Amino acid sequence: MLLNLFGNGFYAANRRSQETSDPSYRPVLKISTRDLGGEVEIKVRDNGTGSPPELRDKLFTPFFTTKPTGEGTGLGLSISYDIVTQQHGGTITVDSRVGEFTEFTVRLPRSAPSGAPAVNARTNSAATSGEP
Repeated sequence: MLLNLFGNGFYAANRRSQETSDPSYRPVLKISTRDLGGEVEIKVRDNGTGSPPELRDKLFTPFFTTKPTGEGTGLGLSISYDIVTQQHGGTITVDSRVGEFTEFTVRLPRSAPSGAPAVNARTNSAATSGEP
């Protein structure tokens, strides 16, 4: 999920770099974290092309992409949304201004939602028996 957000940020910043005539523009991808007590917040912000409000409402929809044909499947943000909300019980939101930035905010609870499989920290896989 984070790799998808990073990849999208790099793509948008690089695209703006190619489209701008401003010689002072420098692509930036900023990642920040915050401890919110019962949650952890992760923000991924780029200074790329940004997205208008009418597109932001569709970003988490399966098969929707802002990339040219052949460059995106439209599944990355949809899958990321499902991982955050369904598997971890968290939230993911987006804020953006065209020509300025896009920022994704992910909030994950510190404890697993009820019904989530227990994960073995050593193997990072769901436990299938009572053994550690």
